[in-house]
Amino acid sequence: MSNNENIEQNLQWFIITAIGGKEDSIIDALREKIHNFNYDEYVRTIRVFKDKIVKEEIFDKTDQALPKNLKNTKNVTWQTLPNGKYKKVKIKIVNKFPGYVFINMIMNPEVWYAIRNTPGVLGFVGSSGRGAMPIPITIEEYRAVENQTSAPSTTSTSVNETAIPAAPQEEVKKIYTTNLQVGNTVEITSGSFAGLSGVIKHLDNTKGQAGIELEMFGRITIVDIKYNELKSND
Repeated sequence: MSNNENIEQNLQWFIITAIGGKEDSIIDALREKIHNFNYDEYVRTIRVFKDKIVKEEIFDKTDQALPKNLKNTKNVTWQTLPNGKYKKVKIKIVNKFPGYVFINMIMNPEVWYAIRNTPGVLGFVGSSGRGAMPIPITIEEYRAVENQTSAPSTTSTSVNETAIPAAPQEEVKKIYTTNLQVGNTVEITSGSFAGLSGVIKHLDNTKGQAGIELEMFGRITIVDIKYNELKSND
């Protein structure tokens, strides 16, 4: 058996827990450290899974929130609609699993030590923290996650809010209403976490979203989900 074949057989997928929002810079730091320490043969791939979120907002020409300069940018485009309305389309690329980095590697004590002592890395999923090396996820678990993002992961959200009537020249305040309550068990029906169920920890009527406690990869995480993407199980 060649050395390359031996490496392929011993590669496994692990999940690193990391500071949320810093995943890309942490991956850069890991790749640099692994290369500088000559650990390249032990690490094949470091990655996160990302989603493209498309948010649409409709503005009336008298809307105070309508910018004076409707300038298109890399992530924002404006369209003129009939009846003096304007549509803003904003594209945002987000980490599908905030705080998680996937790494395909051969587990080795020295490499494990180097990775977990990289700034921003909090540890490994499946590690007891008492000197026992972490447990890998199965290839089936990895492929299940990968398949969730294999199709175009675009969620279009048309913002259709109800405004509270305000006095003239006052800023119009927008609110959302819901029958959901803190403590309800809900199922996520669309978006990045479709099919998962969790418990509502808080509600935000100014944004129309709820904080849902989910268990992912053995770790409790709270994610914000739009009201219209939730179905109560209670």
